[in-house]
Amino acid sequence: MDGKMVGAIIQARMGSERLPGKVLLEIEGKPMLLHIVERLKSCRLIDEIIIATSHNAEDDAIAELAKEHSIPVVRGSGDNVLSRFYKAAKKIRADVIVRITGDNPLLDPAVIDRVIREYLKGGCDCATNSIIRTYPDGLDIEVFSFEALKKAWRNAQSRIEKEHVTPYIKNSGHFRVKNVTNEKGDLSLNFRWTVDEPRDLEFARAVYKHLYSKGKIFYMKDVLDLLKRHPEIQKINSSIPTNEGYYKSFIKEPPVKPRRISIKRSLIFKKRAKAVIPLCSQTFSKAPTQFVQNVAPVFLEKGKDSHVWDVDGNEFVDYSMALAPVILGYNYPAVTKAVKKYLELGTTFTLPHRLEVELAELLKRTIPCAEMARFGKNGSDATSGAIRAARAYTGRDKIACCGYHGWQDWYIGTTTRDKGIPEGVKKLTLTFKYNDIESLEKIFKENRNKIAAVIMEPMGVVEPQANFLSKAKELAHKNGALFIFDEIITGFRLSLGGAQEYFNVIPDLSCFGKAMGNGFPISAVVGKRKIMKLFEDVFFSFTFGGDIISIAASIAAINEIKNRNVITHLWEMGRRLKDGYNVLAKEYGVADITQCMGLPPRTVITFKDKRQRDDLVLKSLFQQECIKRKVLFTGAHNVSFSHTASDVDYTLKVYRTVLEIAAKAVRRGNAKGLLEGPALEPVFRRP
Repeated sequence: MDGKMVGAIIQARMGSERLPGKVLLEIEGKPMLLHIVERLKSCRLIDEIIIATSHNAEDDAIAELAKEHSIPVVRGSGDNVLSRFYKAAKKIRADVIVRITGDNPLLDPAVIDRVIREYLKGGCDCATNSIIRTYPDGLDIEVFSFEALKKAWRNAQSRIEKEHVTPYIKNSGHFRVKNVTNEKGDLSLNFRWTVDEPRDLEFARAVYKHLYSKGKIFYMKDVLDLLKRHPEIQKINSSIPTNEGYYKSFIKEPPVKPRRISIKRSLIFKKRAKAVIPLCSQTFSKAPTQFVQNVAPVFLEKGKDSHVWDVDGNEFVDYSMALAPVILGYNYPAVTKAVKKYLELGTTFTLPHRLEVELAELLKRTIPCAEMARFGKNGSDATSGAIRAARAYTGRDKIACCGYHGWQDWYIGTTTRDKGIPEGVKKLTLTFKYNDIESLEKIFKENRNKIAAVIMEPMGVVEPQANFLSKAKELAHKNGALFIFDEIITGFRLSLGGAQEYFNVIPDLSCFGKAMGNGFPISAVVGKRKIMKLFEDVFFSFTFGGDIISIAASIAAINEIKNRNVITHLWEMGRRLKDGYNVLAKEYGVADITQCMGLPPRTVITFKDKRQRDDLVLKSLFQQECIKRKVLFTGAHNVSFSHTASDVDYTLKVYRTVLEIAAKAVRRGNAKGLLEGPALEPVFRRP
């Protein structure tokens, strides 16, 4: 170890709000804190162990226990845990610090040694498995240099940075941070092994009851094997959000003050746009009707990473990310480089380009159902092409659909935006409800041998229940219909191979777009060869279907997603936003009317009134106050690879502030009176 002294510092206190005195509560006849010390002593790379607690009288019991068992201890500020760590590190003269919390009785010595080993390889100031989480919650380890700790101790300013020790090190940008992932895959989503609430303690006691014996250490694998044999143990605390205590600490932060935003140039362009562009926008969801006017910018000028700037120069953290296409980040280097290369060679040609073959082969290797591929420019192109192919393949006309599938006649006639759609066309598409297999059965029963295809988004913001996707596929095939997934949103986001890979339900055809090109216009229909071959006769043809700029962007984007651990990052950042928002909403007493829903890579914040109908006034107020604090809020979190932990922490500080404002407005019934412009309008109106 090059003579470096590695010290483990355990932060411990008695003052937990949800489980007072938890660190000394007994598990198998021994205080939890002593179990942690015992497990740390099994680590091969830790030289010294010390407990850091506070001067508060209630923590005298921790100091006395440490003295009784000859464990070094330091005491310091109750709120400034960072200063306690610095004091503890100096006392044991540690060159390398391993941060341990006193509420993780299942921590794994082998995992700890692995993270320490990664740190000691060099090239970083901090090694951790807690940025992109792939280990169970409760196996979090942070290893950092004394010099990094010292700089954090000197420079950290916020309450959160001082209370949680490492946010300054991980998020300030001044240190090199290495993330260590679990070689066995992602176990972070379904396993909660920390102790923060009574149910967590019950879980830990159940595990120890089965696995603990004096002098013998059990490991992560042993716990996983136990939970396979006894799944009822895992259910004890599985519904509790990860890091709830961390999210609650944002409440102690001072509110984020609104900033003065000038939108003078935006309003000038808006006036000009009204004269020449219907709705002032090419897209309904980007139109002024979807933003609080007089507060929100109307036109953006540029984007970089996860931030955008409007025409007046105001900078915002963006989560809509151009309505979800920008999965890597604005002006992402690898994609920009690929595009620049082919700009110099030409953009579209008289004959196909070899890149078309390369992208089709890449899609075939990546997407489970893909045996062949055809390209379009928008999601609507892909879904409409799939429907045309399904009708040609089955010789039937009617379609059963669920979800949103674009602007073309066959689908949009089912919505309230149906002006200009012939009545005969409207009658050919029938809608069914998600997670309601009986509603799909009814369509088949009433339209025997007439349904060409079932097309659906595999998931919106609600997860499939009771094998819904498999049942829908089985029902379609039983009735001679094709089964089509619209993966315009979920593709390359839930998993590299899309929702079909994530849920392991493989359709006959599927449609991809948005994230496929990281902001460049491209989409694809992919599927089984015997169906896709019909595109040799079915007319699905575009002058720019083979433009090599978008194809080059797509190849670069997919390879980045494949090679850069992008999907894991989306899950981690998205989970922090989702769990953080929901914890804060609960703390402010509005969890019954606003909720962040969906799987972490894409979530949506909903607002409901007392009758559980969409509350656009409350959403408008929330958006208004976020924009005034430089978060461009639209309701969706389409997380990108460029969103950082600093972005998310700042956003949660803003959400903490705005939720407090919203909660007061709900109690007083004056949300509408607080608006500085008209409330948002729905894209699709209620019937």
